[in-house]
Amino acid sequence: MRLRTTLLLGLLTGCATPASSSKTDAPAPAEAAPSSSEPAPAAGKIDLKALSARELAPLPKQKVSAPDGSFTGEVEAAGAPTLQPGEELFVLSVPLGTGSPLTCFVYSGPVDAGGSIYRLVEMAGQRTELTRVRTTDIRLIGESPAVYAEAEYLVNVPRGKAAGLAKMMVYPHDRLPLVCTHDELGYSESFKRVTSGLAASLQSPGETPPAPRYFELNVIRVQGHPVGFEKRVMRDAAGGGRLTEVESSLFFPRSLKELSVQDTVSSELSDKDGRLVARDYARASNGALDIQMALKQVQGREYHYEGTHLGKALNGDFTAPADLATEPGTARLVRERLLPGKDPELTLHYYMPSANPVAPTQQVLRKGTAGSRELTVEMGPLKATLTVDAQGMTEKLMTPMGGTELVQERVQARGTP
Repeated sequence: MRLRTTLLLGLLTGCATPASSSKTDAPAPAEAAPSSSEPAPAAGKIDLKALSARELAPLPKQKVSAPDGSFTGEVEAAGAPTLQPGEELFVLSVPLGTGSPLTCFVYSGPVDAGGSIYRLVEMAGQRTELTRVRTTDIRLIGESPAVYAEAEYLVNVPRGKAAGLAKMMVYPHDRLPLVCTHDELGYSESFKRVTSGLAASLQSPGETPPAPRYFELNVIRVQGHPVGFEKRVMRDAAGGGRLTEVESSLFFPRSLKELSVQDTVSSELSDKDGRLVARDYARASNGALDIQMALKQVQGREYHYEGTHLGKALNGDFTAPADLATEPGTARLVRERLLPGKDPELTLHYYMPSANPVAPTQQVLRKGTAGSRELTVEMGPLKATLTVDAQGMTEKLMTPMGGTELVQERVQARGTP
């Protein structure tokens, strides 16, 4: 399976600013240097609000090139960036003209967005007193999402407490994954601009992979705040079938100081009629793999499954009550049967290891008001509302969650499913 959590090498480096001291050169967290760019305190106090609002004007762009020729790119910088090789990665240090450099890791293998953010926050919490952790943005850069997060913290210093802000970015690109950090109050929008530009510029030699027949990215929000993404790619398969790959990450606040994260990847092979042939699924929670299942069609509606689910090894067979549904098959039924009103509802059976690893899970789709593309979906006690496009693909999904609502909305789509 593609999913694996990569432990980031190195610690956050940066500058904490005294929160209740008249001393401006108080030491920062371990292995960090105090900022030389902070203004002198006014009336014996530092203006934390002003420091937090600092931003950088655009800087000159500097070329970046891996010594082994594995990638090239460019990044805004106040001086020449340095690039050091590590184990299956390169460490890029970028001077910004502030008290702390931008540090980025360019990996040779895949990274998981949730696990990477979780590990960065965990490392920051080992050295500081975290006061607030949150995702701040999820955006599409090229063909991959980029996740931004911030961790506000305090550290003890001789004259009181020092406040700091660790900014994080994870870009789980298929070929050139990137993780960046900057540990200094302020520069939040500048951090996004500089790292987005770097990610967009990265190139590797060799042939560009063929474009998929369909691509989409969905962003998941709660009360308007980004808490996850879902990326979907469909490719042609032998005999008129489809290969659908879905990658998703969720970042739910457990408290002001903690995030609970989940990374999921799945691949689904369907035949020309949209029936399931095989499915692989893996999920990691807080960076630890907890589900890894594989399903293969034996004959007709007979299937064999094997893998691990929440620490338990599973291996067996089942006979589905109906043809197992797939994403392209469902889209076809929605646009050809449900939207035109030929069927008032569709009862479908999916293999969903997170819900049931040893048997299919039933879903019921019902059409909303006449002339609309709004549907309702029921899966046991769970109910949600979704809007589909003319191809039968989901544009927006709204799921009740406690006293609020989880909203998954498509931000970009290309091609035909």
